[in-house]
Amino acid sequence: MNNGTSKSAIFITGATGLVGSYLLKILLKNGRKVFALARSKAEKSAKDRVVEVLNFWDNEVYPKYGKNLIVFDGDITEDNLGLNEKGLTRLKNEVEEIFHCAASIAFNWPLDKMRQLNVEGTRKILDFALTCPFLEKVNHLSTAYVCGDHKGAFSENDLDVGQKFNTTYEQSKFEAEKLIADYRNKGLWIDIFRPPVIAGESISGKTFRFQGFYQLLHICSLEIFETLPGKNILMNLVPIDYLCESITKIAANTKEKNKNYHPFDPNPVPLEEVLSLYSVLKKVRKPRLVTPDEFAKTDITVIQANILRFNINSFAAGVILDSRRTMAALKNMGFEFPKLNEKVLTRLMRFYKDKKS
Repeated sequence: MNNGTSKSAIFITGATGLVGSYLLKILLKNGRKVFALARSKAEKSAKDRVVEVLNFWDNEVYPKYGKNLIVFDGDITEDNLGLNEKGLTRLKNEVEEIFHCAASIAFNWPLDKMRQLNVEGTRKILDFALTCPFLEKVNHLSTAYVCGDHKGAFSENDLDVGQKFNTTYEQSKFEAEKLIADYRNKGLWIDIFRPPVIAGESISGKTFRFQGFYQLLHICSLEIFETLPGKNILMNLVPIDYLCESITKIAANTKEKNKNYHPFDPNPVPLEEVLSLYSVLKKVRKPRLVTPDEFAKTDITVIQANILRFNINSFAAGVILDSRRTMAALKNMGFEFPKLNEKVLTRLMRFYKDKKS
């Protein structure tokens, strides 16, 4: 997609987040010029925060490719993305492609607060996109859990299937996708990428976000549950490098417009296998997995209920996340999606265990 002109820059939001930072690393290593949006915090500038997270992944990237990185201190919830006129004009006139990764993934935020960032923030990015004369496309990071409590198959082409939502996060990402449909009708090319549970890097196990998958490991390590409501639950899990390599592959090669993608192995991992592996690695007792109905008959404390509330209960049970169309598209592009085997799972778990010991 890079046409070799000065107007071949990429704009990425959420550059200090897990997915945004890893995508940024790949894009810079691919020789792309990248404008990154981030917020300054406390005594750290936006640029310092972006460089810090790049160094976490690979401390050779910034020294080698930093000349192609321009960091803007901004905020997707503010008018003009919190940028001054000069910065906004430069961005508008040079950006060719947008990766919109900024979002809140907090499961316990109230819906109005979640909407402000995940829905209205997306609206501001798309309004900005409409003003960019050289823009070709927008890549939007969503989640596979827009499926909510849907039972049965849920494919790339599905969205509104009458589902209800387990968290305000799921609902806000669903609403953002509905909003995107309106902007597609306004002429924007917007592809949506829906990852499931995201884990660390497959090679090193590294991550700086210990949510989802890692919260389950934490629950197991506490040894305060005899049973858990996870019988027959299958977990769709994707390492961050598999995810971001597939996203950049599709973004650079697809000719089809306005498609949704499920960038993960279609073969989920049984929760039973995950907890069994970790209980051996950590040398802790594995809780017995039972059905939700069986678990409802057990007495648990308020503390136990709160621990479970936004963890195991928020994983989709009974849904089959279908990623076959995405896998076929990637195969046609020469990318065979790696399998998530026991060796990789153990590597992810070992990094967490060592970090939290």
